[in-house]
Amino acid sequence: MNVKGTILVVDDTPSALKVLTDTLAANGYRVRPANSGELALASVSQNPPDLILLDIRMPGMDGFAVCRELKSREESRDIPVIFISALTDLDDRLEGFRHGAVDFITKPFQQEELLARVGTHVALRRLSLAQQQQTVELQQLNNQLQSEIWQRKTVEEELAVKVTQLEGTLARVKQLEGIIPICMYCKKIRDDKDSWSQIELYISKHSEAFFSHGICPECEKKQQEEFDRARR
Repeated sequence: MNVKGTILVVDDTPSALKVLTDTLAANGYRVRPANSGELALASVSQNPPDLILLDIRMPGMDGFAVCRELKSREESRDIPVIFISALTDLDDRLEGFRHGAVDFITKPFQQEELLARVGTHVALRRLSLAQQQQTVELQQLNNQLQSEIWQRKTVEEELAVKVTQLEGTLARVKQLEGIIPICMYCKKIRDDKDSWSQIELYISKHSEAFFSHGICPECEKKQQEEFDRARR
């Protein structure tokens, strides 16, 4: 049988405690009994239930004092509390609501009423917990998304800087800056050490260009004529 929820039943009267425990257990709830306010608080601290059924009139720490303490603690302030009492006085009910109770069940209770009220508040409690968990998961997902967006923006900015640097490098590779002193006859270039060198050597030193040598039609014709003259 699926457990509908965990309920802490607090009552100093053994017979009332047994009836409540047996009734709820028979209807699919996991029930933890406590016969005093002090024991109830210890039980909640160890393992918070889904709902607390709390008797008002108990020796020592009464139900109002227990409820005040529950609502002052972070781990138990949101747990719904239903007061159970033989009292029907309106002032007692108002006092209970002022201390944070969500409902009242009057002794002797009717089983149908007990199960209806308990079922309603256990369902509301579980719905609230599910919403809280969903909120946490959505916040975690949002934080992860924001982190990914920030990382992607950082990468894009770094990439933009590298692209700019690369474009500058390519621009420098494509052109030789300044005036190039070239001989009008042999086409050699004078470098910064006042030495004359072939144009290929100069360009290789001052850029990242590569050369693929060939022969133009005019030079080819000239070379052929010299070759023919040499053969005569």
